[in-house]
Amino acid sequence: MKRFVWNGILLIASATVCGGAAAATATATMTNTVTISNNCSISTLGFTTTYDPIVTNATTNQDITASVTTTCTIGASPVITLGQGANANTGSTDAVPLRRLTSGGGTPAFLNYGLFSDTGRTVTWGNTVATAPVAVTATGSATPITIYARVPSGQSVKAATYIDTVVATVTF
Repeated sequence: MKRFVWNGILLIASATVCGGAAAATATATMTNTVTISNNCSISTLGFTTTYDPIVTNATTNQDITASVTTTCTIGASPVITLGQGANANTGSTDAVPLRRLTSGGGTPAFLNYGLFSDTGRTVTWGNTVATAPVAVTATGSATPITIYARVPSGQSVKAATYIDTVVATVTF
């Protein structure tokens, strides 16, 4: 090692010789995981119709349709139930809903109707697994299902707009 003094500053010079050592490496495996849980979304489209208690619907039922659409994860087992409605009649149950539309107001009038899972309108669609239609196939895409509705003939009610709200639930 050589020492130089230059204007009062001491400089130390040294030389280091590096050997030709190779760089080392290490590896590890990374595991990535994604968990997909069953999930569903649900939307509804109710019915809108007219009812003529004097002529057309005096003896003929008013048959219409509504729909419920679910989008469920592939592999889910969705079951769709329909509540009794906001104006259910006395004696209504989840298994045997007695649904009514109401005119609202101070002295409301009621109009009976039913929601069914079959085109013949013989199988009431209720709010239990036993009254729900056959299980929906979960495809990961929107699956529309028709709700068959009927306003029975022969109901004598005042002229008004009648409304009811029914909660549709998908259980998966």
